[in-house]
Amino acid sequence: MIPLTLRVLFAASLAAVLTSSTHAQQRFVPYPPIRIEPVRTAPAAQTSSRAAAITPDVQSVAPDAPLKSLLVDVLLADVGYSNGFRFSNLGGRREIYIPVPQGIELNLAELALVFDDVSAHEARRSLEILANDRSVSAIVLDGKSTGRKVRIALANAAARDGFLKLTFLYSGAATQDRCIDVRYVGDSLTMRPESALEFEIGVAGAPNITATAALLPQNVAILLSNPQLPPMDIATALTLARSLTATGRHVTFYHGVETLPELVQRDDRRRWTRGLIVVGAFDRIAGRLDAPVATLASAAGVTPIDNTLAAARIGGVPVLLVTDVASARAGRLLGNPSLAALRDTPAASVGQVTPPKGPTDRVSFDELGVVPAQADVFGRADLSVAIASRTLASGTRPSRLVLDVMVAPDAAGEKAVVSAFVNERLLASTVAAIGEPTRLDFPLPDGLVGTVANIRVVVQRRSAQGDCRFEPQGYPAEILGSSSVILSTAGSVAEDFSDLATLWANGVEVLVPKSTAARPLMVVGLLADVLNALSKESAPIVVKYVDADVAPTPNAPFIAVSNVPPAGAAQRVRFDRGRVVVADRAGRTRLDIGGLTTGAVAQIVTSGTYSGLWIKPLTSDGSLAVSPAVHLNRGDVAFLDKTGVALALSTERDTLLRISYPDQGSWLTFAERFRSWIVGGLWALVTIVLLFVLQRLYRRRRVTVTRE
Repeated sequence: MIPLTLRVLFAASLAAVLTSSTHAQQRFVPYPPIRIEPVRTAPAAQTSSRAAAITPDVQSVAPDAPLKSLLVDVLLADVGYSNGFRFSNLGGRREIYIPVPQGIELNLAELALVFDDVSAHEARRSLEILANDRSVSAIVLDGKSTGRKVRIALANAAARDGFLKLTFLYSGAATQDRCIDVRYVGDSLTMRPESALEFEIGVAGAPNITATAALLPQNVAILLSNPQLPPMDIATALTLARSLTATGRHVTFYHGVETLPELVQRDDRRRWTRGLIVVGAFDRIAGRLDAPVATLASAAGVTPIDNTLAAARIGGVPVLLVTDVASARAGRLLGNPSLAALRDTPAASVGQVTPPKGPTDRVSFDELGVVPAQADVFGRADLSVAIASRTLASGTRPSRLVLDVMVAPDAAGEKAVVSAFVNERLLASTVAAIGEPTRLDFPLPDGLVGTVANIRVVVQRRSAQGDCRFEPQGYPAEILGSSSVILSTAGSVAEDFSDLATLWANGVEVLVPKSTAARPLMVVGLLADVLNALSKESAPIVVKYVDADVAPTPNAPFIAVSNVPPAGAAQRVRFDRGRVVVADRAGRTRLDIGGLTTGAVAQIVTSGTYSGLWIKPLTSDGSLAVSPAVHLNRGDVAFLDKTGVALALSTERDTLLRISYPDQGSWLTFAERFRSWIVGGLWALVTIVLLFVLQRLYRRRRVTVTRE
């Protein structure tokens, strides 16, 4: 059995390779979905390296001409621009740096731009593109294009110090004398994140690890090669998926070598469209690999690449092999600055490394890897960054925010106002300082920050205009990396799904049925979605199998998938009281769980001293539906279906909805359902009794007075 510390898998550091651009912007967007590819029946694969290359059904594919090179795209989304970037006000400049892998036969092919160009009024506008400070193209903009595509040849460009510098210069004028307020035009030029730099790579020889990891396409397949999966293979696959989706890639799971997907485009065999990472024993995939197979040098001589991390080729396409023993150590290597030393290495064996501990009281934006947001202020500018709670230290939560905002002074002497919003709530505002950063220090209200804190700083300044005296000038503003998040101690018991992020920061234990070994695709998709949102890339994942109808017993913060609740857990939704419904305070049914035959119910439970997530499948075979996205944030109970979270609620705080059990007809259920009628009846009865008593007293008094 492999030590727990060795299971911080290859994908935990793969994100560091894929997001090495130093000029990227960070903006929170939902994670892309995890997809499951159903198992396909295919003829047995041939052992020839050429015959086994691309598809599971080798005999059905006609022989293709040998490839001389492959084309692969590196998207703007892959280097940190998950939302692209935008120009306006007839001017702007943006520099981005695209990492170019070293130690591989590679040429720059083309820059494929996809952009939206709109303008409310007529203006002469253009976009100039420079590669390494040399102009390569100028584009005329008409203001009427959405999704416009332009391809620019980069054959004469070359990487410098491992990067290609791309500069975008946007300019325009509404009239010849430019005597107009540029904001009048209403122009916008947005570079979409699917814009890409196209590389041409060779297909001969053994590829190196660094280049293969950096060039993985947008779609990546994780192939589990062992027929019966050991728990460590499931853990490896989940960690790989978590790291890949953190870089914006789309992950698909496959099980069995016979389900090997196509890696190149059908109508263009040169275009590499799907990356492949094989998890499992080397001998399962060896027959599909191209010759020569990489070897690992050791004291005993040259040995095959079993039990290590390696890069190989299938049909000329680079793939990564992550075998059982090497996954955790290889992952730590890829997160190490010495990774560049392996740019000529197709296989490596790595020793154990202890991860550093982060700060527990205060963490700066620089330490979190948040790229400072910049903008030019033309009257108003928005600066946005996002901080995920899962990136903070274990056992902590954000309690205060300290923002350092640098605003350049206006030549006319106009002062700027800086306002800070967190998750769209205004929390602080002040007049910007001149010549030094403006500091905003404010507390974060309880419950405001869940799984992510979307921080938006608005800089506003009154600009002189009119009389054609001068053109409005934009002045830069930036959120500095010295900005920080003040941390406080978090509770040891989760009350909301977002609280699981800090509990899982040091690792998470995943408890799944034993049947997962033979049918992993039934559960790994949903598990990967949950881990992507609530656990950091460096947190180790440990998978354990649990016998059917046996209560899982966790030994750490956990996720449990079973029909039986974890040992000693107090259920928020019980399944031993008959039909389960979600009803409003009037007793009207809003969601009937008894009518669902698909999906699952997720709830926060505590087993022993550990808080975790219990997921109960509602299907007869125990499978979990794969949805486009699973965003667990507020609440302690969530009902999941094929579209994601159908309903989430808190059983502790919610005053509008409650869990009820119609089949359990106790007098309390009856009293709760007819509470208003019972209260009204009691008031009427008390009133009648009071009137009767008063009437008797009145009659006695009259009789007494009459006798006197």
